[in-house]
Amino acid sequence: MTKQPLFLNLLKIRLPITAKASITHRIAAVGVFFLIFPFMGAVLIAVSSPDGFSYIQELGNSIFVKTLLNLFIAGLTYHYIAGLRHLIMDFGFWETFKAGSLSAYGTFLVSGSLIIYFSTLIW
Repeated sequence: MTKQPLFLNLLKIRLPITAKASITHRIAAVGVFFLIFPFMGAVLIAVSSPDGFSYIQELGNSIFVKTLLNLFIAGLTYHYIAGLRHLIMDFGFWETFKAGSLSAYGTFLVSGSLIIYFSTLIW
């Protein structure tokens, strides 16, 4: 009979960078999924009439909407870059732990740089 652990502190577990990249890829997907609906609604309002376009244009100047847009673009950017990493791994490249770790660091570096660039365009 195996003895089950009595206490498991998830905050003390040290995950490798590859696991962190995979988890953040999934979190970004959930964030993009929930944030796409308000922005799709905004696009529908904006294309419905000139008054709707003006309304969305004024709404886009608020800090709250810019923050949501920044989160949406950041999640979309990271999810896209991490998805390319996973696609390359599906073709048989970067399958060793060292190569996977380097590609995870590269994913964070490239997506972080793009997120900073896109954030400066939004603000």
